[in-house]
Amino acid sequence: MKRILLAVLAALGINFGVKSQTEKLDSGLRNTLKLVADRFEKDNHAYLINLAKDNSVIIQIVHGALIQQTSTPKNEFNFSLNLTFDNQIDELNSFRELKIASEFINYEWDGIPCFAVNFGNNLEKANRIVLEVLQKVYGFKPDDIFEFEIYDQGKIRI
Repeated sequence: MKRILLAVLAALGINFGVKSQTEKLDSGLRNTLKLVADRFEKDNHAYLINLAKDNSVIIQIVHGALIQQTSTPKNEFNFSLNLTFDNQIDELNSFRELKIASEFINYEWDGIPCFAVNFGNNLEKANRIVLEVLQKVYGFKPDDIFEFEIYDQGKIRI
């Protein structure tokens, strides 16, 4: 997934800075989502959050305007999740078994199964579903240590 989104952003020449912290998964995710909302919602800045474990990006949360499947006509501030399962059959099958999978838009990108969802500005729902995916699909525990990287992608232009 990181390759897909970062390739698109790099091609557009977008990357305005990074803030990074290392915390437990449950508290770190909650703190990071709140920080992003506090920092970017007012001016509707696009952003990208990498959740990394052992120097590998596991999942990304982004402003929905950065993904065709989660963009909206006005592209208001939101939390969106885009999952890609490139050669991850076990994880794909685990994801499809979750009740929340029905909330995601299913699409393919270059033959890779992808799933996207826009949570609007519902921080609690984003937190709950991202934690569920990380725990039930990828097998992480709430107290696992993750690195949270925040990239400012600039103001959204409609």
